[in-house]
Order: sequence, then structure tokens, then C-alpha cells
Amino acid sequence: MTTFMFPSITPASTSFELVTNSKTFRSPLTNSVQTSGRKGSLWKVSMSFKNLHGSERAEMQAFLTKLNGQEHRFYLHDHSFVRRGIGGGTISVRGGGQTGSTLEVDGASFSVTNYLRAGDYVAFNNELHMVTADCDSNGLGYVSISIAPPIRKPTIDNNLVDYDAPVFGVFMLASKSGWTNDTAGLSSFSIEAVEDVLA
Repeated sequence: MTTFMFPSITPASTSFELVTNSKTFRSPLTNSVQTSGRKGSLWKVSMSFKNLHGSERAEMQAFLTKLNGQEHRFYLHDHSFVRRGIGGGTISVRGGGQTGSTLEVDGASFSVTNYLRAGDYVAFNNELHMVTADCDSNGLGYVSISIAPPIRKPTIDNNLVDYDAPVFGVFMLASKSGWTNDTAGLSSFSIEAVEDVLA
């Protein structure tokens, strides 16, 4: 298996969705509902590319073909993402074995208000996460980041954390992806992909 970089072609439209691994249990006696969240939530994306021609058309056709269905993976980012937080510094995981919905990092610029903002992305461990609450760095450059989905694999101490746009996740094709051609030599592409939870 090889992980490729997605072509630098901007889609006409994109749909990102967090597919949660939560379950609902309803009592047949009282009709009360209990919910449970479990590991394994992942990002799903649908992209549409309209009327590509020339080198862009050829590049996209070759890219989809070399993926060979779900054999290979690719790095992909949310094309609409613009970082809102101020950022600064090179941040890394502060402590191995972290799980849950909070990531502790260090190496940030000191004492920055709104270091990261809700809606920003971070990536580490080949996992893509969204920041769910504004966070500040303290006087030592530590930041406590609220994220979703929860961390899938325990963190590795000092592992670099990517927070600057674009922030990439590791994806694979979710279904048949292909293109349609017209007589003018234009092709339109539809691609569905899901985050690889084992990357």
C-alpha cells in the first residue's frame, strides 16, 4: 500500500461529514433512550470536479486509476478550510498515551489568546481532528486542545502536530469513483472517500 498526495486541483463542490461511531439503545419497556460513543469515528468526504480538460483531466484520471480502488491511500484536506487561530511555533504532543477528546501539546508561542479557534483542524498520528473550542497557549507554550472525533490511537510523545492550512488526513476511496466525458473533451469527476482509521 502506498499513500499518495491528492492532486492540487480544487473541487467545484465538497461535502465533509463526521461519521460517528455512536450507538443508541431504546428500552422496549419505558421507551427511554441511552447513547454510547465508541472509538472509530471518521471523516467522509464527497467531491465533485466539473469540466476538467487538458492536463488537469489527465492528472485526475491517472490518479484515480493508480489508487486501484481501495488498495492505496491519499493525503487530503478540506479545500474550504481557512485557519482562524493565531498559531505560532512548532507544536508537538505533550505526553504519550493520550486518548479521549483533549490533546495536550507544547512548543506553541507563549501566552497567545485564541492560539487555535473552534473549527480549526489539527492532525497527528495520521488522524484528522477538528478543534471544538477556542484555546490559548500559556506562558510555557502548553496548549490543551478540545478535539473531535476522539483520539483513535494512543498518542506518541513529541509527535509533531500539524495545525497550519492545509491540514491533511489519510483517506481511501469509499465507493466507485470515476468520471464522465462529453464530446468537447471535458470530464467531470465524482469522488467519495473515507478517512482510514488504521493509517
